[in-house]
Amino acid sequence: MQSQVIVPLDGSTNAEAILPHALFFALQTQSVLTLLRVIMPPGEPEYTVPYIPDDWYDGEVMWTKNYLASLASRLQAQGTSVQTQHVEGTSAGAAINLYAEQHADAQLIALATHGRDAGGRLLLGSVAGDVFASAPTSVLLLHPAKEEQFPPGPITQASYQTIVVPLGGIVGSERALEQATTLALACNASVLLVADPPPPLLEREVRTLEEMRLTDLLADQAEQLRSSTGLTVQTAFTDGDPAVFIKRLAGQDRKHLLIVTTRQQAEHKVMRFLHKSNVPVLFVA
Repeated sequence: MQSQVIVPLDGSTNAEAILPHALFFALQTQSVLTLLRVIMPPGEPEYTVPYIPDDWYDGEVMWTKNYLASLASRLQAQGTSVQTQHVEGTSAGAAINLYAEQHADAQLIALATHGRDAGGRLLLGSVAGDVFASAPTSVLLLHPAKEEQFPPGPITQASYQTIVVPLGGIVGSERALEQATTLALACNASVLLVADPPPPLLEREVRTLEEMRLTDLLADQAEQLRSSTGLTVQTAFTDGDPAVFIKRLAGQDRKHLLIVTTRQQAEHKVMRFLHKSNVPVLFVA
């Protein structure tokens, strides 16, 4: 059974910004790229809205089919298999996760976030937040820059020069590192292992010991990875501020970066990392 990379779309250019990244994963894993749109069931909304015509549902289905077919034609030229689907649901996030649960071959959900505020649900946007909270598979999230415009014409796959892996002894880091290694080998990218520095409020002696521990951890992981794969592997501390770190790492050219982590690490500044960096983040299941 061929696996699926599911791409939820809402018709906005913001949502379409994830497509080059989803295409990369579909090509690398020889997966079907599933373009998915959630529409309201025929009986919704329950209350009367004067300006919605009686045949609104048929029109919504027709528009969705045409919209997804147009995107599919722009993607198929890259040699990947593309299918389009629409599902019904009053909650888009729940409908997306239900579709993934019903398809055992779903290996990734890739979507752009719409959140604009400081944290949690508002940071991701309600749909991405709901998907992230209970997705049955890995999730790829991208918070596009406000000024980013998705160009017309054929859609080409993203390329990554550096894959960033936050470490530090957090649960699940091994899975993230394994996935990052596979991706780096596939696209000839380098790997950057990073860790947050010890909190500045720690006593100096404790802070020094913890910094030494993290430095040794990064160095050991990097050496093991180099010797076993031949990849270029570097290490760094984030300075505690993801936005500053990404700017120092890549300046304004962030198109070739990918962050690979796990859902367990979301509480360790990864969500703010995602929101501020405008770099795709793969949360490995």
